[in-house]
Amino acid sequence: MQLDWLRPVYTRRGPFATVLMDATHNTEDADAKDRLRWRGLREQLVERGAPDDVLTHLDHAVENAETPEGTAGRVLVADPDGVVIDRLTPQPPVSPSAHFGVLPDLLAVVLASPEPVRTVVVHVDETGGRVAAGGEPEQFFGGDGPVHKVRGGGFAHLSMQERVEERWRRNTAAVAAAVDEQVSKVSAELLVVTGEARSRSRLRDELSPRAVELMVEVENTGGDEGDLGDTVDRAADDVRERRRRDAIDRFAQAYGRSEGLAVTGLAEVVEASRAQAVETLLVDTASLPDTELLVGAEPEVVALREEDLATLGAEPIGRVGAGTALLRASASAAAELVLSGTGVAAVRDPLDPDAEQPEPSAPADEAGSAAAELSAEPPLRDGVGAILRFPIR
Repeated sequence: MQLDWLRPVYTRRGPFATVLMDATHNTEDADAKDRLRWRGLREQLVERGAPDDVLTHLDHAVENAETPEGTAGRVLVADPDGVVIDRLTPQPPVSPSAHFGVLPDLLAVVLASPEPVRTVVVHVDETGGRVAAGGEPEQFFGGDGPVHKVRGGGFAHLSMQERVEERWRRNTAAVAAAVDEQVSKVSAELLVVTGEARSRSRLRDELSPRAVELMVEVENTGGDEGDLGDTVDRAADDVRERRRRDAIDRFAQAYGRSEGLAVTGLAEVVEASRAQAVETLLVDTASLPDTELLVGAEPEVVALREEDLATLGAEPIGRVGAGTALLRASASAAAELVLSGTGVAAVRDPLDPDAEQPEPSAPADEAGSAAAELSAEPPLRDGVGAILRFPIR
């Protein structure tokens, strides 16, 4: 997950309130429920010491919020100067929360916010196609003359059928050109194509190789929009999982090699964060300890001990959870975040040869063995690891 959208937080002085709330609107009394939800969370912020100016900014944001349709959640971050993050999420938070402190609860914010997947959606038929990308309204391309063949035989009918075939080709070419342009324009990671099979096949033949690589076909001729939305969401989830697996495989390959481009453990990742060496931060929330880290005014100023800050000539502004502190440092260094998980399998720790190792598999060949080894998720000591831009020692 890219973390650049968190950067506006780091230009603010704080302290910060972080609110995760249910914003579902699927009943007649949804507005009243909203007010009750916010009242409860607001009381929690008051108890935690949030000042009136922060509360006023949040009051205004909640009262003037966009009304979602159906199930939804909302993430808010505010400081005395205003609201810095205000996002609707597809699902409400598992545990609505209100946090106040020197930094926002960045880990909670990220976990509640699905990673965006740049997507182009097209519905294609003989008349042309409707193309939508980047959240913009869909546009129609094609529409070049009659597109229905006539029944019958003879030279005249054959000529008419050939003209219709040529119009199909032109319409499809126009749609393909528009799709290729949008794929390039938004740097798409996913192309969802709906329509009947013949039209999809013609479009696939006209698309650039780049677009074909991203293409997911859906048996849909323009029916239920909700079903299509669910299909797009599932395809986007597949893209997110591939990203995650790719990063975890890169970590597994780099871990323990002499180049020193992968580390795990809280102390090691904190050191890499101070050096702004983190390219990708891996976090296993189930294994992340309750340890709080010292942070300074600058995002990269993070430490386990006060003496570590003293060597930098920095003063701490407070203590925050490890996840929040490391996310702040990583985002400021333009790093990415990957959520990992334990319990799948282990990779050998070169520093601890006596550690429990995974059971050997029985693949068909050496290539299969390598693939199986890379498919396992490596363990993260203290629930954190990092792929580095350069070795820190």
